[in-house]
Amino acid sequence: MSNEAQSYVVTLKISDLTAKFVLCRLADRADERFSCFPSVPLLAAEAEKSDRVIQRALAKLRDMKLISDKERTRADGSTASSRYFLHGPWDNYGGTGVPFATITTPKQRREERWAEPPLEGTFRPGTAAAEALAGKRGDGATPSPAPAPEQEKVAAATPGRAGVEQDAPAAPPGKASKKAAPSKKAGKAQVRMSKVQAAAVTAVEAAWPAELAALLPKYRPDVVRDAIIQALDSRTADQLAARVRRRWTSHGYAEALLPEGKGISSPVGVAVGLVRPSTDCPEPMCEDGTTLDTGAACHACAERREDRKAARRAGVPMQRADEQRGDTVDRWECAECRDPIRGERPADGLCSACRAEAEAAAAIARQLREKFEQDEAERARVAAEAWDVLLADAYAEHTKREQEAAERQAQREATEQRRRADEEHTRRLREQLRQEHPELAALSQT
Repeated sequence: MSNEAQSYVVTLKISDLTAKFVLCRLADRADERFSCFPSVPLLAAEAEKSDRVIQRALAKLRDMKLISDKERTRADGSTASSRYFLHGPWDNYGGTGVPFATITTPKQRREERWAEPPLEGTFRPGTAAAEALAGKRGDGATPSPAPAPEQEKVAAATPGRAGVEQDAPAAPPGKASKKAAPSKKAGKAQVRMSKVQAAAVTAVEAAWPAELAALLPKYRPDVVRDAIIQALDSRTADQLAARVRRRWTSHGYAEALLPEGKGISSPVGVAVGLVRPSTDCPEPMCEDGTTLDTGAACHACAERREDRKAARRAGVPMQRADEQRGDTVDRWECAECRDPIRGERPADGLCSACRAEAEAAAAIARQLREKFEQDEAERARVAAEAWDVLLADAYAEHTKREQEAAERQAQREATEQRRRADEEHTRRLREQLRQEHPELAALSQT
């Protein structure tokens, strides 16, 4: 099955339901060469059509240059099902270099319809601008000329009330100060994001942990948006989402929201801290101590940690970036990784990352111990069953041997009884002969 072929053929415009179904079935069976060899009767059974209809559909796909086929013969000369090759971007559209016609989805139609800015009409009748343009003002003001086409385009592309501000006539001198007074909301210019930026910002925001998303305001704070856009200059949306998930645990925010935790006083500040780039390392590809392109540990961060350890051993503490800025924050040193950590020192003296590793190691050890105990119990059970079977076999063998011995003893006793009976019979016969024929007794003694 080729996911690439399946995803592509559904976007093609074929205008024949049966032909498209056949093409989808070929894509579903396509191998790494984008080829397959289903028989026509099989395709007909799946489409619930006749063989002739399937053959016409295959002929249509060949005419549209969407597939090519080869005949296959067996060693005995009989004909096998043909091998069909699918064409698309993977083979430069069958070597033609001309893309095939595709369908237009409703989403694409909406994007095409909304790509052009809306056209602006005239001012609403009765407004000051409409009266000024119509020459009905009685204060002697001269109507402003109609805006040029270039100005109309700029006005249409400007958000808010920009179109009114450009097309409105100049206010009279006496009322200029009152009309031109800036509003309180006009001090900060709005930032318009492109569709790509908006989609990336939305993808990053989707990575917020559920606990943080519940604390953030319903609207999008400008500082969070600006921090995400700034971070997108050097990272992708997926990389920022991974950064958010990693820092949520490693920076101790998840632990702070536990029942015994200290909580989060500024959710917006936490959101900004989760996405903004680190200022401690000068390497552009460093991502919290790991190089993105290689996946190895950042050598600059490793050198900085070694320098800090050497400075601590020498009794000369190094200043962090925030300490150089004058921030006075209580810090403590992790007992495992020796990194300085903000906040109050916990009872175990471990940072959240080291504690998570210790808990993970303890969980693995517990699982191994439980598995070892289960294996030992299973081995004991198997050994007990084997011992029971051995005892049963031994008892059966002993019983069998006893029965055989008893049978042999019975046979010996029966043989001995027959021998004694024969001897007794012989003795009686001799006695009878001696009594009946005494002369024979003398002869038998000689």
